[in-house]
Amino acid sequence: MNLYCPSCKGYRLEPKELEPGLIAGGCSKCHGNLIPLMNYRYWQENLSAQLEPVAISIDTQDSSQAKICPKCSRLMSKFNIGNDTHNRLDMCISCDEAWLDAGEWELLKQLGLHDKLARIFTEEWQRDLRQQQKREAVRGRYRALLGENDFDRVDQFKQWLDSHENRESIKQYLILKFDA
Repeated sequence: MNLYCPSCKGYRLEPKELEPGLIAGGCSKCHGNLIPLMNYRYWQENLSAQLEPVAISIDTQDSSQAKICPKCSRLMSKFNIGNDTHNRLDMCISCDEAWLDAGEWELLKQLGLHDKLARIFTEEWQRDLRQQQKREAVRGRYRALLGENDFDRVDQFKQWLDSHENRESIKQYLILKFDA
């Protein structure tokens, strides 16, 4: 079956070994890769332990355009990798194929997520990212409102309070007003 690059249109995907034992369809023009997640899962279970995260500067590309699956011609869905990168991975839910733009495999290795690729496409992973974004947005608002030093002090107190066995009694005491 001839598969063509979803980014470059007209460029055939050729077999490429991303890592020893992990075969993908690579585009010679844009350097993107189509990874069958069935192959990835086998590689992850049997061969990924040999791979170490990398600590190099990586030039990645991320297309904001929707991609068409090279196998079934359906739209691929975009999934966030993490909150510390704006790159998103494309996946065909019908074919269980992931498209990684140029440099995204190396980015996953740098982030230590190369062995979690299949999990990135789960609702649980995406929900956790949204919760982290929400938590950081709230913290950012309070940091801006209180200032850096006061926020740090309040945040330390909050962490102590959240883990204290009598936190509810402490909270009640804090909101009491002793007006004369």
